Amino acid sequence: MHLAEINEVIKASPAIQIQSKITHLQRRAWNVLLANAYNELPNKDIHQVSVAELARKLGFNSRDFDHLKETLEALVDCKIKWNLLNKDKQEKWGVASLLSEVDIENGLCTYAFTPYLRYKLYNPRIYAKLNLRLQNQFTSQYALVLWEVCFDYFDADRDQGETPFIPLERFRELMGLEKDEYSMFKELNRNVIKPAIKEINALTDYHVEVEHKRLGRRIAELKFRIIKVKQLPVQESLFPDIENLPPVAIELIQAKIDQNVAVQIADKDWDFVTPEKVPSPGSYSDFLGYVAEKIEMSVDAVGVKNRAGYIVEAIRENYQDPELQKQRQARAERAKQKALEDLKMEYNAKRNTLLRQAVHADPGLVDAAAERVQSYIVRQRLVEQPSAMAAYQKGGMVAAEINAILAAEFCQDLLAPVVVAYEDEKVRILR
Repeated sequence: MHLAEINEVIKASPAIQIQSKITHLQRRAWNVLLANAYNELPNKDIHQVSVAELARKLGFNSRDFDHLKETLEALVDCKIKWNLLNKDKQEKWGVASLLSEVDIENGLCTYAFTPYLRYKLYNPRIYAKLNLRLQNQFTSQYALVLWEVCFDYFDADRDQGETPFIPLERFRELMGLEKDEYSMFKELNRNVIKPAIKEINALTDYHVEVEHKRLGRRIAELKFRIIKVKQLPVQESLFPDIENLPPVAIELIQAKIDQNVAVQIADKDWDFVTPEKVPSPGSYSDFLGYVAEKIEMSVDAVGVKNRAGYIVEAIRENYQDPELQKQRQARAERAKQKALEDLKMEYNAKRNTLLRQAVHADPGLVDAAAERVQSYIVRQRLVEQPSAMAAYQKGGMVAAEINAILAAEFCQDLLAPVVVAYEDEKVRILR
């Protein structure tokens, strides 16, 4: 079976309940690699998939295949603690890498799981079937992880399920958080739990809610309930026979354009547009964006009896709707700003984690940075504490100022890869 025809992955519960210090793309990619290899696990050590086919399955629209390759290669270095919630009480999984090896050459990805994992991943005793298309809908790593954990406890016969009470420390491990990251529950709730639940409830036909258990006055454990509430087309494709086609063709077919015509338009790309009507370079991010605008334009077009014909002609003759274009540009700008904000948050989290590690290895860095503080308020707060480290550990303005100095003057080499990745991704978003 081709990868494009695989819509679900059978994922062992212990492989869902992992110490999730992996990126959003890494988790989705590993799910797809597992689905691609699943039927071969008993008989084959090595599995293969084309990078282009994998990218399509992941909904990876960027042409930056180098980033995808780096993601796949990083899976070899990802050592994961499995079976955190111990749902499978009969087995202890321990620690292992996600992949034992991966090689990418001439557009082909060759990879392998460790023999230990192959045995456990195939025909597991306790598992969940996860929808591969649905995982691409999530924009948040936290939402994807919480979705997998909740669905692991979903009972299809009852259309509902619930997790056990999960201690906060274990929940942080599942989400891939450091022990001191969002240390206050209100921060964890605001930045992780609520956004993840909101995204799951908005994108799926399931409703998730959380229950708190207190230990004294503090919240110590969380339980999540999941209920099936409605049917959305995201679970099963309305067009299962077209998923191998180019994105432009898929968009057109879903807008009721004849498949042959849709494929022809996709193949010709900008050559399908009347030469003198071709928009100036930079007007659209790509041909797919141009086509999507024409499809959207057809929705409110007045006096149109043949919508399919209108869309084809609108693409060919570059019909214009200034108001619609303003709305699309505004949405695109909002999406760009949101992407930049998310990128900045991710960069700050990575930077602060590396700085914490540097300070842990060499506490003298805090004293050295404190000597260079210029802010009067921060200097006053330093004086009020028994040591610079004590002030730093309290967080707030002192920690922010010292982190800025550490990043600028003491830890440039340590942070260089993160800074370069941040700047490259920022350029890509802005472009």
